[in-house]
Amino acid sequence: MNGSTVANSPLLYILIAVGLASIVVYALISIKKAKACCLDQGISKEKIREVIISTISASIVPSLAILIGFLLLANSLGSAWPWWRLSVIGALQYETMAATYATSSMKIELGSLLSGPASNFTGVMIVMTLGIITGPIITAFTAEKYSTGLMKAKSSSDWGNIAITSIPLAVVAVYVPLLLFSSVPSAATFLVSVVVTVLCAMLSMKVKWLGSFTIGLAMIAGVAAGVLVETLMK
Repeated sequence: MNGSTVANSPLLYILIAVGLASIVVYALISIKKAKACCLDQGISKEKIREVIISTISASIVPSLAILIGFLLLANSLGSAWPWWRLSVIGALQYETMAATYATSSMKIELGSLLSGPASNFTGVMIVMTLGIITGPIITAFTAEKYSTGLMKAKSSSDWGNIAITSIPLAVVAVYVPLLLFSSVPSAATFLVSVVVTVLCAMLSMKVKWLGSFTIGLAMIAGVAAGVLVETLMK
């Protein structure tokens, strides 16, 4: 039995389908409860609809990246396993890195997993799973206390509110120089995204619905600009 037998086994597909179905059910229940909570708080249905549309539009570009990542990983890991990994909490960068480290320790190539022994493939599956499972475990024990602490800090004083609000801005400030000076395509992606965001913000004052698509349009324009510049530089 080789790696392809495990990667394409009916049992693996069934287990993955069951896992994804449970996630979809959980998501639908969460959406229903969140909507009911918003209505109880006096938030209008129109505002909820705007948030939903904005969220959907903002997820288009990341979804395309996930699709590309799936196609890349499927060449070495089959279809089922990347489908599961990238549908839950995995990311292309992590999955590729974990699989590469695992195969390097086995002294084999990543591309040989499907044709090699099944033990090699299952070993990579274990490494990829154990490496990322620490996140949910730590979150399960610390998320509530962390969230409660943030809420207390925001409500206790203005300084606490300012400090918490400043954290995302600090993260952005760290990455801006990296994006601007790491490469020309990266800088083009960043600058075009900023320009599109500003234009959408200005236009949304007159065209209200445009505000819901600002993030999605900025992402698409930025990616297109980066690809174009990269192509022209070759």
